[in-house]
Amino acid sequence: MTWGQFLLVAVLALPALGAVAAALVPGDRAGRLVGTVAAGLTLLATLPLLGGGHGWFGYGPRPAVQPWHQVDLSWVPGLNLRFHLGVDGISWPLVVLTALLTLLCCGYTLWRVPAGGGSGRALVALLLVVEVGILGTFLALDLVLFFLFFEVVLLPMYAVIAGWGGDDRRRAARKFALYTLFGSVLLLVGVYVVIAAAGTADLMTLTGGAGLSRGTQLAAFTLLALAFAVKSPLWPLHSWLPDAHTQAPTVGSVILAGVLLKMGTYGLIRVAVGVAPEGARWAAPVLGVLAVAAILIGGLVCLAQDELKRLIAYSSVGHMGFVLLGVATLTATGLQAALIGNIAHGVITGLLFFLAGAVKDRTRTGSLADLSGLRETAPRLAGLLGFAAVASL
Repeated sequence: MTWGQFLLVAVLALPALGAVAAALVPGDRAGRLVGTVAAGLTLLATLPLLGGGHGWFGYGPRPAVQPWHQVDLSWVPGLNLRFHLGVDGISWPLVVLTALLTLLCCGYTLWRVPAGGGSGRALVALLLVVEVGILGTFLALDLVLFFLFFEVVLLPMYAVIAGWGGDDRRRAARKFALYTLFGSVLLLVGVYVVIAAAGTADLMTLTGGAGLSRGTQLAAFTLLALAFAVKSPLWPLHSWLPDAHTQAPTVGSVILAGVLLKMGTYGLIRVAVGVAPEGARWAAPVLGVLAVAAILIGGLVCLAQDELKRLIAYSSVGHMGFVLLGVATLTATGLQAALIGNIAHGVITGLLFFLAGAVKDRTRTGSLADLSGLRETAPRLAGLLGFAAVASL
């Protein structure tokens, strides 16, 4: 096993082992500390993956969509399923972003554990399981493996919202789960359509169409795009997002906005557009119209919000509209813009939700009317919030 292959496996193994250790170690604070250390080691393991055969953190040219490192092992020989992981220029920034935000969220629990569901170590363990699912989604180069990692996120994220969220957390968690399950059914059917027609689940082989007929590509793209639109979420399938963000604890909102939404946009680029390019070209005008609608409607709805977290949540709808608009161009520049927008949104919105949580912890309210005059009562916090708001602008 090469160093790169070892790192790929370690990136998934460290948070998985950290989740088990955090749940089993005696003492609540000790469990949170163990989980935070595991998240820190995971972040450190993601950084050298950039080397890509060009040296550690090398700046030489690298192919953007060819794996720099990959692990390809037989998993279920009877069904020709493979444990195929890889990292390239599309997935690596998202892998690092996921590891960074998970570390910050686990570190946040050392300072404050939300009231509600139970111990802090249980919350940290769930965050690490969510991290395994998200990282696996970004690293998977097999469609079946991609689907399985995509689904790993659902139950622990539901538990985070329902266990440690606000007063209406259970309704918001159920709404999140139902929408996500709807998208999962479409994704499963789309994956089956592709594998049945192509005879393989390998994403590297499937990229570019792999001889799929035009009709198959149209059907597959429709199913896959709808599934990823729910997760992103793209207008008009976004209505679960504001409730989930508003009711989720601070760490849940950060993970939701920072990286969980990116599973949808990443899947749209990597799987839907990559596997069914003819379907993408056919649907591009519709995607463009929906993107512009999301930008305009998201912005207008923001103007009507009176609660800070809902305001940030609806701004995400508009931001994801810009990402979709980049994807709809189907050009190298547009796709690069979409990927950069993904990372920018994850960093900035993660910061905004951390600050919104800090404001709510100090003032016991998220009402914009009640927060009027924050600059006088908490100037440094207001300054940071203003900085993040300008970044979002």
